[in-house]
Amino acid sequence: MPQIYELNLRDYWNIAIRRKWIIVGSFSLVFFSIFIYTNLQKPLYKASVILRIEPTLLPSTIVFPSRNVVFPTGQKLDSYEKQITGRTVLEKTARELGWITDNMSLGKQNEVITDIREELNVNKLDRGSMLRLTVVSGNPNRAAILANKVATVFKKLNVEEKNQLAHNVRVFIENTLKEVEVKLKEQEKRSRALTTRGVVGSGKSVIDQIHKLERDRMGLLKKFTKLHPDVMKLDYEINELKDELKKLPKEEFEYGILQRDIHTNESLYSTLKQKLYEARIREAEKIDNVLLISPAIAPRWPYYPKKGKNYSVALALGLVIGTSMALIIEHLDTSIGRVDDVESFIKAAVLGVIPYCSDKPVSSRGAEEKWMRIFRGKKSTIKQESRLFIFDKKKYQALFMEAFRILSVNLQVVFGKSEKIKNKVLMITSCNPEEGKSMIVSHLGIVLSQLGYRVLIIDTDTRRASIHKIFGLQKKEHGFTDILMGRITPDAAVRTATDLMLGALSVDKIVDKPWLDSLNIITSGSVASNVITLFNSDKMAETLNYFKSRYDVVLVDSSPILAVSEPSVLLPRTDGVLLVYRAGSTSRLALRRAKTQIESVKGRGGLSGVILNNVTPEIGLDTYYYYSRKYYTNEDESSKKERGNGYV
Repeated sequence: MPQIYELNLRDYWNIAIRRKWIIVGSFSLVFFSIFIYTNLQKPLYKASVILRIEPTLLPSTIVFPSRNVVFPTGQKLDSYEKQITGRTVLEKTARELGWITDNMSLGKQNEVITDIREELNVNKLDRGSMLRLTVVSGNPNRAAILANKVATVFKKLNVEEKNQLAHNVRVFIENTLKEVEVKLKEQEKRSRALTTRGVVGSGKSVIDQIHKLERDRMGLLKKFTKLHPDVMKLDYEINELKDELKKLPKEEFEYGILQRDIHTNESLYSTLKQKLYEARIREAEKIDNVLLISPAIAPRWPYYPKKGKNYSVALALGLVIGTSMALIIEHLDTSIGRVDDVESFIKAAVLGVIPYCSDKPVSSRGAEEKWMRIFRGKKSTIKQESRLFIFDKKKYQALFMEAFRILSVNLQVVFGKSEKIKNKVLMITSCNPEEGKSMIVSHLGIVLSQLGYRVLIIDTDTRRASIHKIFGLQKKEHGFTDILMGRITPDAAVRTATDLMLGALSVDKIVDKPWLDSLNIITSGSVASNVITLFNSDKMAETLNYFKSRYDVVLVDSSPILAVSEPSVLLPRTDGVLLVYRAGSTSRLALRRAKTQIESVKGRGGLSGVILNNVTPEIGLDTYYYYSRKYYTNEDESSKKERGNGYV
């Protein structure tokens, strides 16, 4: 995997020295802003009271063991929170503190209660059934007094409320018991009178038998219909008993009903008697299940603002912002041209450095280039001509071609593992237009063919096609888009050395170049309105796989990665991606964004390498022969010795 180069301490120190006034200014602005803001804030003090809500374990629970112990739940604690912050508790607290008087208007009373509610906060603690009452105020004594008073008033009202409820229950039971007692006495008096007349209660036994048979009948009806023999038998017996009951004297019937009511009222009377004893015990208990665990104490130091913490944050934040501003401005500086700068910035290897090459001498480039040497980062206007320098014999152009030979050897190391590259599709793109990618693709294809590779150059930059111009072809039609649209076959779109002879290149330049037979070209093709649809089709993958199987290296001249969407569609179908970066011209942020875009599609490490183009002494490259730097960390020493120092 490619080695990742981090900035070392010397690099950070150099940035700090260059941007020292930005760091000092940013730090001073942040620190003193927080310092002034902290000292302008009104100090607030916080006092807290901790209450514990005990389970309702009463003496009545011991006397009557059938009752359960009631533990406070989360929902119950929520009701306590609402009760503490309710108007009843707050108003009584204010009256006991003397903050509300009888001669005060209702509006003033509401203002006082609202102020207390804003200062008071109640929340549950993690440790069981505990509540914390917190008061935040500008006066430390007020905070402590108010917190303790609210807790005291709440405890008092809680006891009164529970005892009042027990009192109401006792009174209700007593009244009900009296009514039952009076009714029972009247029923017993009437029963004795009937007994005196000689009534023996035979009607009661008949009624009991009827009730028993009716219960049995209801049980049978759950399983059978009314026509079932057993049900019909019970109906017959019930009717017989009812006829018998009608023959009895009226007193006997009344006596039976009266005995049943007496039995019911006696049971109710006995139950109410027991409940009355329990209610009296409960009323005498003086229930208080709220315990004061920790009273409030007047705080010595303000809760807000926390000056020590704020000053520490100001110190750290000032350093962070100052350093960040320095790094941001450093990153915004587009004067990145050195190999180690590019590698350390985007953590990708520079596989080739292409020097500036032109027929014009450096002295004739104009005053603008002289200013560029002074103000580094100004966009360069130096352009490399869109022509093939392989056919020129000038010395400085030989150095230009030598850079491509070094690049070819580096590609062989990366994609061939020091052996010959076989069946690889390499996409060459750039961040923005006019960075020289088409020129690099053309010369790289030529050098690879000189090394004995079968090379195919495909122009996929349909918007600004230039491969056909560089190789002197008359037109771009009958090319790649025509293959995708099915107008021509892949083989019919391939341009060979014969097509170059018929183009703008002279025959004498081609006939003595046998390596041109190993170089084929496919132009961009006819203009299509749905280019992205064509690139995203199965035909695209089929076409690339077809050419991949027939050539050693397929060089794809793609559109700029940040300008259009077609390169992102092409990325998954390639074996490697090379990014052309025009030194001293394109923003370093665009370079990083281009790498991010590539890795978002192909994954981490999807960028195979960077080709630094248009390098001039003005931009800052000390030497073109920089390849002693290693690019891989998983190589052993023997492989490094075999590769030598002439390339990566």
